[in-house]
Amino acid sequence: MISKQDLERLLERPSNGKQIVSLFLDMSVNSNNKRTHNIFLNQRRAQFDELDSDRQNHHREAIGEVFARVGDWLDDGFDEENRGVVIYTEVGGPWFEALQFPVPVRNQFVMSPRPVVGPLAQVLESYDHHGVVLLDREHVRILSVYLGTLLDEFEVHKEPLPTSRDVQPGGFSQQRFQRRKREEIRHFFKEFADEVAGFVRRDRPDDLVILGTEQNVAKFMEFLPEEIRKKVIHTGAMEVDETTSEVLGKLRPHLDAHREMEAQAALQQLRERLDQDYLATAGYQSTLTALQEGKVDTLVMERDHTRDGVRCKSCGFVFARMLKSCTFCDSQEMEDVNASEEVVRMAEGQGANIEFVGPGVISDLRGVGSILRF
Repeated sequence: MISKQDLERLLERPSNGKQIVSLFLDMSVNSNNKRTHNIFLNQRRAQFDELDSDRQNHHREAIGEVFARVGDWLDDGFDEENRGVVIYTEVGGPWFEALQFPVPVRNQFVMSPRPVVGPLAQVLESYDHHGVVLLDREHVRILSVYLGTLLDEFEVHKEPLPTSRDVQPGGFSQQRFQRRKREEIRHFFKEFADEVAGFVRRDRPDDLVILGTEQNVAKFMEFLPEEIRKKVIHTGAMEVDETTSEVLGKLRPHLDAHREMEAQAALQQLRERLDQDYLATAGYQSTLTALQEGKVDTLVMERDHTRDGVRCKSCGFVFARMLKSCTFCDSQEMEDVNASEEVVRMAEGQGANIEFVGPGVISDLRGVGSILRF
């Protein structure tokens, strides 16, 4: 399963002068229950077959080796339960790395000096890591859920007090038994809360969902520390022994709605700040400038948006327009870059929040904007 650590590692990978192929493949099945990624791969391979064999950075032999390595991995390494793949490999070099995940990505083939991370960031930033807690008075299940799939699950069972034969309805013995049962439930819920706290410390989920009867959930919440209660985004009724697929299926609309609500909240804040001309940017150049000055708190970006740009080889500044010389150091050593990729790289490298929105949602902002810290 992919993680932010994979993204951070790719961002830190130094350039060694070799071209790197970044290959993103949609491995989902169509209505005929077939995958169509080979059509895309064959189209890309045919484009290189038409090139001269001595063309710089595009030698047929090295490119042929790239496609062969990709094919071998898809045959032997791909888990058919997944729907998305990204493969990074050097052209004429030894580095090869493949990542796969349960959500699809758009087919792309990019050759550049560094691994392309924008589409991978879109996957990682579009899904939260959820902790799902199901409980009754003697039993708790904790599910770790990411990218819509189960990462891990564990259960804790407690043995309840047996009902004694001499407990008579309405008598003193029944009252004493009920007091002991209430104390037992408090004790169990305290232990369950400790289990949840341990899970949060260990697995670091973005949020929590608590499921059970309304009464049990309300009582259990009293035992959670305040910092953990703040992570709860949804509570609801559900049997503790529901199958994992049933749990995830019933939760999906609630989790999708919460994720959309987060994106809309960021977008609303961005628009309000732009209206007030207060600590916000719209468009590529102003956002790139803010990123290069380390000012961005939250980046809002349209999915799959692309914009060409240039980087100054002398001072490293990136521009979202084609320039012949750098406006900062006057150097004429400029190189073409993908400005959209550079925006994502900078935001991820600085630990900024990133919210991706649908196509056309921020077309009036030219595809990107940011909320600034200062």
